[in-house]
Amino acid sequence: MKYIISILLLTFCFQTFFFARSHSGIDNQLITQLKVIDNDSAFLYLYVYDSGNKVLETKFYQPDTTTFIRKSFTEWVYNGNKCISQRESVWKENRWNFTYTIDYGYSADVMQSETHSVYSNGIAKAVKQINFTYSQNQLSTKKEYVRQNDLWHLTLQTDFRYLNNKTDSLIIRSYNADTLNSQILSRFQYNTAGSVFSEVQKQFINRSWVNTDSINWFYYPNSTLVQTQKNKRWNTSIHVWENLQRVDYVYNNNSQVVSESYQHWKTMFWENNIQYNYLYDSNNVLLKKTLLLPIYHDWRGIVSVNYSELAQNKSNTIKSQYEFWGGNTGELTTSFIPFIFNNEIAIKRARSIKLSYAILNDTVLSTHFTQSSHQIQAYPNPSNGIYYVNYNELGIRSWLVSDFNGRILKKYESVLQSGVIDITDLPRGIYLLRVTTSDAQLFQKLIKQ
Repeated sequence: MKYIISILLLTFCFQTFFFARSHSGIDNQLITQLKVIDNDSAFLYLYVYDSGNKVLETKFYQPDTTTFIRKSFTEWVYNGNKCISQRESVWKENRWNFTYTIDYGYSADVMQSETHSVYSNGIAKAVKQINFTYSQNQLSTKKEYVRQNDLWHLTLQTDFRYLNNKTDSLIIRSYNADTLNSQILSRFQYNTAGSVFSEVQKQFINRSWVNTDSINWFYYPNSTLVQTQKNKRWNTSIHVWENLQRVDYVYNNNSQVVSESYQHWKTMFWENNIQYNYLYDSNNVLLKKTLLLPIYHDWRGIVSVNYSELAQNKSNTIKSQYEFWGGNTGELTTSFIPFIFNNEIAIKRARSIKLSYAILNDTVLSTHFTQSSHQIQAYPNPSNGIYYVNYNELGIRSWLVSDFNGRILKKYESVLQSGVIDITDLPRGIYLLRVTTSDAQLFQKLIKQ
């Protein structure tokens, strides 16, 4: 039973479209901290925002109840509201080391490229590139390349075709050493309401397109809600479609899914695999999602994800727990937990997650002192030791942190620009930050909590 559970938990929380119905709309609260318990390990994630954009995620490892150890950070750099770079670093040998970057290229505010690079001894090496082309403001081609022996080699190409502003078909071509390896074609059909009801997939074999798989969606009458999804596979021996898998959905009066049932075709009939049940409160907020297995000819609860400590219709604590048929009822168990992360769906492997929110307001996320022409904006301030400044906007060359006796405690100067100011290992107190830009020196008081 435990082995079966471990396999099913990989699937447990990836069918998460129900969140869009139970957590709709944009609000002015953002998650600024996550505490994640995974087996016997604990991790703390801290987030910093600038003008509503997430600019920094810092990850800490907690080996005991009092100590936090720096592990990694991801930094997003913006030009206006366009993300132009994503940079990842790890804490190693008592300093931050760049490990991976993704640089985004735009033309007329439309993304044209992604360039992925890895770092070795502080030197970036491009390893992957994705290029996008458009036709009549719609994505027409996506090409992926890898870099080998200082040359770019095409590995994957996807071509999109549209009809009445909907995807009519797409062709995916894979390459090996720049030689075409395989081709897959998908064609879509839509009903009068504009919802897709059929996808047929073919593969190019022996100079012709051969059926491989198909998906059909069936909707509730006069509705866009999916009632059943059926997957079939083409039998090349007898040239017919054969049933493979189906998913049945049931909704409540608020169009929220209350159950998903998965079955596979077994020779002559559908056999149950797994089921998910959902429980909501009177405000249509999700309280519980339960995984069930068919045991003794009935659905039995195995594991549930429970959303609790609600405030403003948001859960502040999420726990993955055994049900009666999974283990000791109520005992925490690791699974993949889905949750809303600032109006997007996120999934983390955990036994429990504690979320903390802050109002989306610069005066809350950062403490701005009296502004002057020689002052920089570093935030959040106060903090636990991690601050952020917009180096892209300011053109920062270096920074240093000193006490008020002028003693330099931290300094940073590198061609690998980063907006992270880290004084985590300094005692609590007030420090002075001095930043050197291309044409000025800027100052800010830093409060370390």
